[in-house]
Amino acid sequence: MIEAIMYFGLGFLVASLIALVILPLVHARSARLAARRLLAELPVSMAEIHADRDTLRAEFAMATRRLELRVEALQETLADQQIELARKSDEVNRLHLDLGEKSATVYALQMRNRALGDEAYMTHAAPAVEATAEDQWSQDPGQAEEAARDPGLDKPALAVSRWFSRLWRTRKDEAAQAQPAGG
Repeated sequence: MIEAIMYFGLGFLVASLIALVILPLVHARSARLAARRLLAELPVSMAEIHADRDTLRAEFAMATRRLELRVEALQETLADQQIELARKSDEVNRLHLDLGEKSATVYALQMRNRALGDEAYMTHAAPAVEATAEDQWSQDPGQAEEAARDPGLDKPALAVSRWFSRLWRTRKDEAAQAQPAGG
């Protein structure tokens, strides 16, 4: 067993001596390759330095020009969108005016229709209203008292007048409520 340990220790020492002999050779080669790589990357003359600087300037100029072209394209797009927005805004305003005019026309036609209906009702229903007014006159004690104070008062005419004034106030209130806010 001791013999095996000695062989193992002797082998380790021989391997270490071989590594110590080979290690400086490997290190020298790696240092030489690193120096060559560094020298290859560094410019040797002033012309190469100027050429590298010119290359960087050209790359920067190209990047700047691409950026300028992109800004111009975006400005054109913005101008087109603003023109389209103005066009659509004008269209909306025109349609809003048309709507106001049509609303006013509809309102005027409704009022005309109502006036014609009232007129037709008054001409056709006047005899029936007078009869109804005569009945109301005879039943309403307040009106009888008023007639007693003024003997020359035309009873049916007063009743019809009151009925028409109530109808007129009702229609006027309805028209005021139905009138559009913007019209």
